[in-house]
Amino acid sequence: MEIRDLKTFLKIAELMNFTRAAEALGYAQSSVSAQVKALETDVGAPLFNRVGKNVTLTQFGEELLPYARSIVSASVRMQTIWKSAEDLGGTIRIGMVESLFGCIMEEALLAYHQSYPRVKIEISVDATVTLKALLKKGLLDAACIIDDPHPGEEWQDWFSVETDIVIVAGADHPLAGKKRLGPQELKDQAFVLMEDTAPYCIQFYRLAAPYFAPQAFLKLQNADMACRLVSRSRYLSVLPRYAVSPYLERGELAVLPVPELEQYQAIRLVLHPGKVAAPQVAGFLDELKARLSAENFSRRLLKT
Repeated sequence: MEIRDLKTFLKIAELMNFTRAAEALGYAQSSVSAQVKALETDVGAPLFNRVGKNVTLTQFGEELLPYARSIVSASVRMQTIWKSAEDLGGTIRIGMVESLFGCIMEEALLAYHQSYPRVKIEISVDATVTLKALLKKGLLDAACIIDDPHPGEEWQDWFSVETDIVIVAGADHPLAGKKRLGPQELKDQAFVLMEDTAPYCIQFYRLAAPYFAPQAFLKLQNADMACRLVSRSRYLSVLPRYAVSPYLERGELAVLPVPELEQYQAIRLVLHPGKVAAPQVAGFLDELKARLSAENFSRRLLKT
Protein backbone atom coordinates (compact mmCIF):
# COMPACT_ATOMS: atom_id res chain seq x y z
CA MET A 1 0.00 0.00 0.00
CA GLU A 2 1.54 3.28 -1.17
CA ILE A 3 1.41 6.51 0.87
CA ARG A 4 0.88 8.29 -2.46
CA ASP A 5 -2.29 6.28 -3.08
CA LEU A 6 -3.62 7.08 0.38
CA LYS A 7 -2.97 10.80 -0.20
CA THR A 8 -4.89 10.58 -3.46
CA PHE A 9 -7.73 8.74 -1.73
CA LEU A 10 -7.94 11.48 0.92
CA LYS A 11 -7.91 14.27 -1.66
CA ILE A 12 -10.79 12.67 -3.57
CA ALA A 13 -12.65 12.11 -0.28
CA GLU A 14 -12.13 15.80 0.48
CA LEU A 15 -13.26 17.13 -2.91
CA MET A 16 -15.59 14.29 -3.98
CA ASN A 17 -14.40 14.82 -7.53
CA PHE A 18 -11.71 12.87 -9.41
CA THR A 19 -10.96 15.69 -11.87
CA ARG A 20 -10.54 18.37 -9.20
CA ALA A 21 -8.45 15.99 -7.07
CA ALA A 22 -6.14 15.35 -10.03
CA GLU A 23 -5.75 19.09 -10.60
CA ALA A 24 -5.06 19.73 -6.92
CA LEU A 25 -2.44 16.99 -6.80
CA GLY A 26 -0.87 17.85 -10.16
CA TYR A 27 -1.60 14.41 -11.65
CA ALA A 28 -3.31 13.32 -14.86
CA GLN A 29 -6.81 12.02 -14.15
CA SER A 30 -5.76 8.62 -15.49
CA SER A 31 -3.02 8.49 -12.82
CA VAL A 32 -5.52 9.30 -10.07
CA SER A 33 -7.86 6.57 -11.31
CA ALA A 34 -4.96 4.09 -11.44
CA GLN A 35 -3.90 4.97 -7.88
CA VAL A 36 -7.43 4.47 -6.58
CA LYS A 37 -7.69 1.16 -8.41
CA ALA A 38 -4.37 0.05 -6.88
CA LEU A 39 -5.57 1.02 -3.41
CA GLU A 40 -8.88 -0.77 -3.92
CA THR A 41 -6.92 -3.86 -4.94
CA ASP A 42 -4.77 -3.56 -1.80
CA VAL A 43 -7.76 -3.26 0.56
CA GLY A 44 -9.87 -5.71 -1.42
CA ALA A 45 -12.96 -3.50 -1.66
CA PRO A 46 -14.37 -0.57 -3.67
CA LEU A 47 -13.79 2.80 -2.01
CA PHE A 48 -15.96 5.13 -4.11
CA ASN A 49 -19.40 5.02 -5.64
CA ARG A 50 -19.32 6.66 -9.06
CA VAL A 51 -22.76 7.42 -10.50
CA GLY A 52 -22.44 9.81 -13.42
CA LYS A 53 -20.52 12.82 -12.14
CA ASN A 54 -21.42 12.13 -8.52
CA VAL A 55 -18.76 10.61 -6.30
CA THR A 56 -19.42 9.31 -2.79
CA LEU A 57 -17.56 7.08 -0.38
CA THR A 58 -18.62 3.48 -0.03
CA GLN A 59 -18.90 1.96 3.44
CA PHE A 60 -15.39 0.58 2.95
CA GLY A 61 -14.17 4.05 2.01
CA GLU A 62 -15.77 5.55 5.13
CA GLU A 63 -14.05 2.94 7.28
CA LEU A 64 -10.68 3.53 5.60
CA LEU A 65 -10.79 7.32 6.15
CA PRO A 66 -9.49 7.51 9.74
CA TYR A 67 -6.74 4.95 9.06
CA ALA A 68 -5.63 6.71 5.88
CA ARG A 69 -5.62 10.05 7.69
CA SER A 70 -3.53 8.62 10.52
CA ILE A 71 -0.99 7.01 8.17
CA VAL A 72 -0.63 10.09 5.95
CA SER A 73 -0.44 12.36 8.99
CA ALA A 74 2.38 10.24 10.41
CA SER A 75 4.12 10.40 7.04
CA VAL A 76 3.83 14.20 6.96
CA ARG A 77 5.23 14.44 10.49
CA MET A 78 8.15 12.18 9.54
CA GLN A 79 8.96 14.41 6.59
CA THR A 80 9.10 17.48 8.82
CA ILE A 81 10.52 15.91 11.98
CA TRP A 82 13.93 17.48 11.46
CA LYS A 83 12.49 20.87 10.60
CA SER A 84 11.78 23.43 13.27
CA ALA A 85 8.63 25.53 13.17
CA GLU A 86 10.79 28.43 11.95
CA ASP A 87 11.80 26.41 8.86
CA LEU A 88 8.30 25.42 7.77
CA GLY A 89 6.72 27.43 4.96
CA GLY A 90 3.65 27.29 2.75
CA THR A 91 0.21 28.84 3.03
CA ILE A 92 -2.63 27.87 5.35
CA ARG A 93 -6.27 28.86 4.84
CA ILE A 94 -8.36 29.29 7.97
CA GLY A 95 -12.02 30.26 8.31
CA MET A 96 -13.65 31.88 11.34
CA VAL A 97 -17.08 33.14 12.30
CA GLU A 98 -17.20 36.90 12.61
CA SER A 99 -18.26 37.02 16.26
CA LEU A 100 -15.08 35.22 17.35
CA PHE A 101 -12.70 36.91 14.95
CA GLY A 102 -12.26 40.06 17.02
CA CYS A 103 -12.13 38.12 20.29
CA ILE A 104 -9.27 35.69 19.70
CA MET A 105 -7.74 36.04 16.25
CA GLU A 106 -5.39 38.97 16.85
CA GLU A 107 -3.45 37.28 19.65
CA ALA A 108 -3.46 33.95 17.82
CA LEU A 109 -2.01 35.51 14.67
CA LEU A 110 0.75 37.34 16.53
CA ALA A 111 1.77 34.26 18.51
CA TYR A 112 1.59 31.97 15.49
CA HIS A 113 3.75 34.23 13.33
CA GLN A 114 6.44 34.24 16.00
CA SER A 115 6.53 30.43 15.92
CA TYR A 116 6.01 29.97 12.14
CA PRO A 117 7.49 33.12 10.55
CA ARG A 118 7.64 31.64 7.02
CA VAL A 119 4.05 30.45 6.84
CA LYS A 120 1.56 32.66 5.01
CA ILE A 121 -1.98 32.84 6.38
CA GLU A 122 -5.24 33.46 4.53
CA ILE A 123 -8.24 34.20 6.75
CA SER A 124 -11.88 33.97 5.66
CA VAL A 125 -14.36 35.61 8.04
CA ASP A 126 -17.91 34.50 7.32
CA ALA A 127 -21.02 32.73 8.56
CA THR A 128 -20.88 29.10 9.71
CA VAL A 129 -22.88 27.86 6.71
CA THR A 130 -20.49 29.58 4.27
CA LEU A 131 -17.39 28.28 6.06
CA LYS A 132 -18.79 24.74 5.92
CA ALA A 133 -19.32 25.10 2.17
CA LEU A 134 -15.73 26.30 1.72
CA LEU A 135 -14.45 23.39 3.81
CA LYS A 136 -16.47 20.95 1.73
CA LYS A 137 -14.97 22.35 -1.49
CA GLY A 138 -11.45 22.07 -0.06
CA LEU A 139 -10.96 25.84 -0.11
CA LEU A 140 -10.14 25.98 3.61
CA ASP A 141 -7.74 23.87 5.65
CA ALA A 142 -9.77 24.32 8.84
CA ALA A 143 -12.44 26.55 10.33
CA CYS A 144 -13.78 27.81 13.63
CA ILE A 145 -17.58 27.54 13.51
CA ILE A 146 -20.53 27.80 15.90
CA ASP A 147 -22.75 24.77 15.49
CA ASP A 148 -23.61 21.67 17.49
CA PRO A 149 -22.48 18.29 16.10
CA HIS A 150 -25.19 16.56 14.08
CA PRO A 151 -25.63 12.78 13.55
CA GLY A 152 -23.76 11.62 10.49
CA GLU A 153 -21.98 14.91 9.86
CA GLU A 154 -18.64 14.77 8.15
CA TRP A 155 -16.29 17.07 10.04
CA GLN A 156 -13.22 16.17 12.08
CA ASP A 157 -13.34 17.97 15.41
CA TRP A 158 -9.99 19.32 16.61
CA PHE A 159 -11.46 21.04 19.66
CA SER A 160 -14.89 21.97 20.97
CA VAL A 161 -16.16 24.15 23.81
CA GLU A 162 -19.69 25.22 24.76
CA THR A 163 -21.11 28.70 25.10
CA ASP A 164 -24.59 29.87 25.99
CA ILE A 165 -26.67 32.00 23.67
CA VAL A 166 -28.34 34.93 25.43
CA ILE A 167 -31.14 37.40 24.75
CA VAL A 168 -29.89 40.90 25.49
CA ALA A 169 -31.40 44.36 25.86
CA GLY A 170 -30.01 47.78 26.58
CA ALA A 171 -29.41 48.45 30.28
CA ASP A 172 -32.30 50.95 30.38
CA HIS A 173 -34.79 48.74 28.54
CA PRO A 174 -38.07 48.22 30.46
CA LEU A 175 -37.44 44.44 30.54
CA ALA A 176 -33.86 44.75 31.83
CA GLY A 177 -33.30 43.80 35.45
CA LYS A 178 -36.24 41.41 35.75
CA LYS A 179 -35.40 38.10 37.41
CA ARG A 180 -37.58 36.04 35.10
CA LEU A 181 -39.52 36.69 31.91
CA GLY A 182 -42.06 34.63 30.05
CA PRO A 183 -41.49 34.23 26.31
CA GLN A 184 -44.81 35.99 25.59
CA GLU A 185 -43.33 39.19 27.05
CA LEU A 186 -41.02 39.36 24.02
CA LYS A 187 -43.87 39.09 21.53
CA ASP A 188 -44.02 42.74 20.52
CA GLN A 189 -40.29 43.45 20.78
CA ALA A 190 -38.16 44.31 17.73
CA PHE A 191 -34.97 42.28 17.31
CA VAL A 192 -31.58 42.85 15.75
CA LEU A 193 -30.54 39.36 14.71
CA MET A 194 -27.71 37.68 12.90
CA GLU A 195 -28.25 36.02 9.51
CA ASP A 196 -31.03 33.40 9.33
CA THR A 197 -28.50 30.65 8.63
CA ALA A 198 -26.72 31.16 11.98
CA PRO A 199 -27.37 27.92 13.92
CA TYR A 200 -28.29 29.75 17.12
CA CYS A 201 -30.79 31.93 15.21
CA ILE A 202 -32.37 28.84 13.69
CA GLN A 203 -32.63 27.37 17.19
CA PHE A 204 -34.04 30.62 18.60
CA TYR A 205 -36.81 30.71 15.98
CA ARG A 206 -37.63 27.08 16.79
CA LEU A 207 -37.77 27.66 20.55
CA ALA A 208 -39.82 30.84 20.19
CA ALA A 209 -42.31 29.39 17.69
CA PRO A 210 -44.83 28.07 20.27
CA TYR A 211 -45.04 31.52 21.89
CA PHE A 212 -44.43 34.19 19.24
CA ALA A 213 -42.81 34.89 15.88
CA PRO A 214 -39.67 37.04 16.44
CA GLN A 215 -39.75 40.28 14.46
CA ALA A 216 -36.29 41.12 13.10
CA PHE A 217 -35.99 44.86 12.56
CA LEU A 218 -32.51 44.27 11.17
CA LYS A 219 -30.31 41.31 10.22
CA LEU A 220 -26.52 41.61 10.45
CA GLN A 221 -23.33 39.60 10.26
CA ASN A 222 -21.53 41.77 12.79
CA ALA A 223 -22.15 40.88 16.44
CA ASP A 224 -20.39 43.96 17.80
CA MET A 225 -22.56 46.25 15.69
CA ALA A 226 -25.65 44.44 17.04
CA CYS A 227 -24.42 45.01 20.60
CA ARG A 228 -23.87 48.72 19.98
CA LEU A 229 -27.28 49.19 18.38
CA VAL A 230 -29.08 47.34 21.17
CA SER A 231 -27.20 49.24 23.88
CA ARG A 232 -28.46 52.54 22.40
CA SER A 233 -32.05 51.54 21.62
CA ARG A 234 -35.09 49.51 22.68
CA TYR A 235 -34.20 46.60 20.39
CA LEU A 236 -33.29 43.11 21.59
CA SER A 237 -30.74 40.69 20.18
CA VAL A 238 -29.74 37.04 20.46
CA LEU A 239 -25.99 36.43 20.58
CA PRO A 240 -23.30 34.18 22.06
CA ARG A 241 -22.38 35.25 25.59
CA TYR A 242 -18.72 35.82 24.68
CA ALA A 243 -19.80 38.43 22.11
CA VAL A 244 -21.82 40.46 24.63
CA SER A 245 -19.60 39.99 27.72
CA PRO A 246 -17.68 43.29 27.37
CA TYR A 247 -20.98 45.17 27.16
CA LEU A 248 -22.35 43.29 30.17
CA GLU A 249 -19.24 44.12 32.19
CA ARG A 250 -19.56 47.80 31.33
CA GLY A 251 -23.25 47.80 32.26
CA GLU A 252 -24.37 48.72 28.74
CA LEU A 253 -26.37 45.54 28.12
CA ALA A 254 -28.43 43.18 30.27
CA VAL A 255 -29.28 39.52 29.75
CA LEU A 256 -33.01 38.81 29.73
CA PRO A 257 -33.75 35.59 31.67
CA VAL A 258 -36.26 33.58 29.63
CA PRO A 259 -35.88 29.91 30.70
CA GLU A 260 -38.01 28.56 27.85
CA LEU A 261 -35.65 30.13 25.31
CA GLU A 262 -32.33 29.10 26.86
CA GLN A 263 -29.90 27.47 24.45
CA TYR A 264 -26.25 26.51 24.12
CA GLN A 265 -24.02 26.11 21.09
CA ALA A 266 -20.65 24.50 20.49
CA ILE A 267 -17.66 26.51 19.28
CA ARG A 268 -15.75 24.02 17.16
CA LEU A 269 -12.42 23.87 15.38
CA VAL A 270 -13.08 21.54 12.46
CA LEU A 271 -11.41 20.05 9.40
CA HIS A 272 -12.80 18.17 6.42
CA PRO A 273 -12.71 14.39 7.07
CA GLY A 274 -10.40 13.90 4.11
CA LYS A 275 -7.98 16.60 5.25
CA VAL A 276 -4.71 15.81 6.99
CA ALA A 277 -3.62 18.55 9.38
CA ALA A 278 -0.10 19.47 8.30
CA PRO A 279 2.14 20.75 11.12
CA GLN A 280 1.53 24.34 10.00
CA VAL A 281 -2.25 23.89 10.23
CA ALA A 282 -2.04 21.94 13.49
CA GLY A 283 0.08 24.72 14.96
CA PHE A 284 -2.52 27.34 14.12
CA LEU A 285 -5.38 25.23 15.46
CA ASP A 286 -3.46 24.77 18.69
CA GLU A 287 -3.07 28.56 18.98
CA LEU A 288 -6.83 29.00 18.57
CA LYS A 289 -7.48 26.20 21.05
CA ALA A 290 -5.21 27.90 23.59
CA ARG A 291 -7.17 31.15 23.23
CA LEU A 292 -10.53 29.42 23.56
CA SER A 293 -9.28 27.52 26.61
CA ALA A 294 -7.65 30.50 28.33
CA GLU A 295 -9.14 31.30 31.71
CA ASN A 296 -9.86 34.94 30.84
CA PHE A 297 -11.83 33.87 27.76
CA SER A 298 -13.49 30.85 29.37
CA ARG A 299 -15.23 33.21 31.79
CA ARG A 300 -16.92 34.80 28.77
CA LEU A 301 -18.34 31.54 27.42
CA LEU A 302 -20.88 30.59 30.06
CA LYS A 303 -22.77 32.24 32.91
CA THR A 304 -20.83 31.80 36.14
